[in-house]
Amino acid sequence: MQLFSRRGFTPLTMGIALAIVGLGFHSKETRAQSPESKPFSLSAAIQYGIDHHTASLNASEDILSSKARIREITSIGLPQVRGSYGVTDNFIIQKVIIPDGRLFNPNAPPGPLALEFQPQYGGNANITLSQLLFDGSYLVGLKGAQTFAQIAIKSREMTYAQISENIQKAYYGVLVGQHRVDLLEASLVRLDSALLEMRIMLENGIIERLDVQRVELQRNQLLTETAKIAQLRVLALQLLKFQMGYPLGDTLLLSEQLVDIPLITNEAIPSAYRDLESFKSRPEASLLELQIKGNDLEILSLQAGYLPSVGLQVQRGALAGAGQFNQVLDPGGNWFAYGSVGLGINWSLFDSFNKRYKIQQKRIEKIKNERLLFQFLQSSKLQQEQALMGVQNAIASLKQQVRNQDLSRDILKTTRIKYREGVGSNLEVIQAEAGYREAQAAYFNSLYEYYIAKVDYLKASGKLTGNNE
Repeated sequence: MQLFSRRGFTPLTMGIALAIVGLGFHSKETRAQSPESKPFSLSAAIQYGIDHHTASLNASEDILSSKARIREITSIGLPQVRGSYGVTDNFIIQKVIIPDGRLFNPNAPPGPLALEFQPQYGGNANITLSQLLFDGSYLVGLKGAQTFAQIAIKSREMTYAQISENIQKAYYGVLVGQHRVDLLEASLVRLDSALLEMRIMLENGIIERLDVQRVELQRNQLLTETAKIAQLRVLALQLLKFQMGYPLGDTLLLSEQLVDIPLITNEAIPSAYRDLESFKSRPEASLLELQIKGNDLEILSLQAGYLPSVGLQVQRGALAGAGQFNQVLDPGGNWFAYGSVGLGINWSLFDSFNKRYKIQQKRIEKIKNERLLFQFLQSSKLQQEQALMGVQNAIASLKQQVRNQDLSRDILKTTRIKYREGVGSNLEVIQAEAGYREAQAAYFNSLYEYYIAKVDYLKASGKLTGNNE
């Protein structure tokens, strides 16, 4: 992979651009609260992302929401108080049919008799207190709410790890790009100095104009390459701001340089896990375990539905009746108090096996989640082995590129000496200069690949958290 190619933008460049326009996490830009323009270390950048990134803020809100959910479920088992008040106008009073009117009046003719037993205007005011005494599903629901809160916490941990991964990769990209620009600018300074000397030698007739033109061409190519790498560095810095949730229009300074980032060797690589159970420390595995626990609670809740629920209810109120509407509105009028205490038991005796089939579905869902967890643990082990191999290959490649860079530097130095002494050609110097820049580009690509491999290994091992590793 060529991170800094002289031919223009590379797949990494395209990835940076795509991430800025919409891939990955969404960043939070708050222009009203612009952060101070102070240098950020890698750990400070990660902490800033955790504090300001939209995904992190939403994960924290999910935890608050889960706590509110716990209180909501808890309130179901606490006393419930309801009040009601109503006024009725019986503009056509419903009558009660008596089979034989002679029951009330012996002198009445035989046959049914319709009588009115209520006033035209009525009122009813009452307060009801209810208390759940026992409900198996409610007790299981309390445990389920706690599990929901744990899921929210684990989800936030996974979000923190993702933010840390994105920021570390972007931070390393900016450092590598800046160091590459610095070396290219230093090469330009050296080339300008050599070009000045060659022009003086041309005026004295020591060299040909063709030699000077070759160096001028090389300088123009180097200037173009430097501009491209500088633009890529700006783009990488924008990506870092994006991953941090930092305002894209504000200045972001980094306090660390490549020399401040320690390189791990084969002996310092974190040890790999030997058994699958160790990968349960990853938040993704914890989420699957909590999902399995939730399946168990759902089964218990359905089984508890076979048990009765018991509730207590206390009611106190008053009824009013009058022939005139204003008498019903008068609190001291025709109001008659009443009160009651009741104990209710609800029991589903037969539901045509509805809960039984629901329990079967939840048990199947649990089995599927258990298989997903086992598959994830195996996948994690494979990812770790691949990432470990990537780190080892990156270290080997980095060491080789260091040797190649030193070798090309020595070749360039020797070629320049030979040219000054008149035993070498200008073309050899140009070729040596180009070879040295190619070696530098290969070194920085290997360095960046090493940093990416390191982050991937920490992630695969479940050791990538919200802090800088």
